[in-house]
Amino acid sequence: MSLSHLEISRFRNLTELQIQPSPRINIFTGDNAAGKTSVLEAIYFLSVSRSFRSHQAKDVIQQGEENLQIVGRLTDKAEKNKTTILGLERGHQHTRLRINAESVNQTSEMAAFLPVQLIHPEGHHLLEQGPKQRRKFLDWGVFHVEHTFLSFWNQFSRILKQRNAAIRTKSEKSAIQLWDKGLIEYGLKITGLRNEYLNNLKPYVDKYCSLLISEQVELKFRPGWNQDLNLEEVIHAQIDNDIKLGYTRSGPQRAEIEFINNKRPVQNYFSRGQQKMLVCALRLAQIEYLKDQAGKETVLLLDDLAAELDSTHRQSLLDAAMISGAQLFITMTEANLLKLPESLENKMFHVEHGFVSEVL
Repeated sequence: MSLSHLEISRFRNLTELQIQPSPRINIFTGDNAAGKTSVLEAIYFLSVSRSFRSHQAKDVIQQGEENLQIVGRLTDKAEKNKTTILGLERGHQHTRLRINAESVNQTSEMAAFLPVQLIHPEGHHLLEQGPKQRRKFLDWGVFHVEHTFLSFWNQFSRILKQRNAAIRTKSEKSAIQLWDKGLIEYGLKITGLRNEYLNNLKPYVDKYCSLLISEQVELKFRPGWNQDLNLEEVIHAQIDNDIKLGYTRSGPQRAEIEFINNKRPVQNYFSRGQQKMLVCALRLAQIEYLKDQAGKETVLLLDDLAAELDSTHRQSLLDAAMISGAQLFITMTEANLLKLPESLENKMFHVEHGFVSEVL
């Protein structure tokens, strides 16, 4: 399923926009600050109801306007061109989501229809920042291939919140431990799904690492507690320390992924360029695995593709992205920075002062 029609209204400097993207490659060119990234940002926003550039609604709603609207039509060629229409309206105090004109309450329902991955100049933060970023990377993949994951995670989060509240209010130890059974049950379910997903993803990671960095990177999963003990033993043994700290120290909320090359963490000696290409390999691996496992096509947003990449690496990344089967939305200052294959359908768009026009 690919994004076949896109409408954007009052989103940043994009007042009104309607385009029919190519199911394979879409390139947006224009000067800096013309609005190229805003197009990609709006697609991302339609999927997950948030921006990858700002946490504030006032930053994305066009100045002087009360709301923004985004509509996307998805077409599934494998299902006789079956269409699904996603709609989002975001005001300063509200968000309204619709699928085929029916209101939905959960952002996850939109994301399930429109899987979106983002590659941008700050992508190396996945490796350099804290484990929360790497858990997000992992859970994106698990969510899209395993339908029970979100339910398990919501149950676990609710129980963890209650247990931590009991700790902070200095409840009796027995009252805190009332939450342990559920915490352990759903913690193990989440960890099992994460571990299975990562094991299945590894061959795809090997493939794209070979294509993009000519190195092999080992993925080591840390579940969030001492692996020499089971979760039940850890939770029971650490109750006094949890009370002292004021929160539950161990569990899947503390999970981590380590990326190892030649027995060393890649963050310690990979160059910035190598780190960026490794993150690209990880994203593309997820995209192809999702297509193979669930038959879902991913929209891949490549923002400022030329940033800090020479012509060889730009072309290698484009070639690898096409192999993944994703629908590509690419921003660049000039179209001639890439060599596009004539065999694949592509469309070119020019962005100037918030106006987008197709280049025929």
